[in-house]
Amino acid sequence: MIAKAHTAWRALAVALPAVALLAVAAVQPARAYSLEGPKWANGRTNFYYAVSGQPSAIFSTALRQALVIWNQKSAFKWVGYNRAANPCAASGPNGAAFRPTACGQAFGSGVLGITMYSYNSGNRFIHAGTVFNSHVKFSVYDGPLRFNTTDFRRVALHEMGHALGLGHENNRNIPAIMQPLVSNTARPTTDDIRGIRALYGPPG
Repeated sequence: MIAKAHTAWRALAVALPAVALLAVAAVQPARAYSLEGPKWANGRTNFYYAVSGQPSAIFSTALRQALVIWNQKSAFKWVGYNRAANPCAASGPNGAAFRPTACGQAFGSGVLGITMYSYNSGNRFIHAGTVFNSHVKFSVYDGPLRFNTTDFRRVALHEMGHALGLGHENNRNIPAIMQPLVSNTARPTTDDIRGIRALYGPPG
């Protein structure tokens, strides 16, 4: 079993080098999206979307909405259950939680959430779990970013993209929910959809 973790960052928390961005654009003009490598073996898998660690149900509802939105973009389907699961337990069901640390490790500066996943020697996912930073002030809203609060749903969409096998879109000139910095982009874009369909094909 191989394990890996990925992060989503606060807007302006990281300044990406312009040279690296230009290199990505020059080398991959037709396929700007990035793939992690692993994918789910079957066309569906479970996700327990009840987010533990917060008293409000709005976050569980927003995570469920994120699963549904991704389900509309490719042949892959999340099967959602209104239950809680430990995102750090690689042998348990896929799930998410608010916690002060990422499975015992401190969140880095500006980190909103971390998705950890494991996969087998055949490059197929075994488990995916997301930990959202409980030190961050989250709410749920559409539209441009707001001062002093972060939209949970767009962070959940980003993290579920990692759980599906998408990497970061590091060309800042290409709008994508998979950009490494949270932005005004609140839904998967053409770039994100091309990436997820490269993994799983179009909706059936």
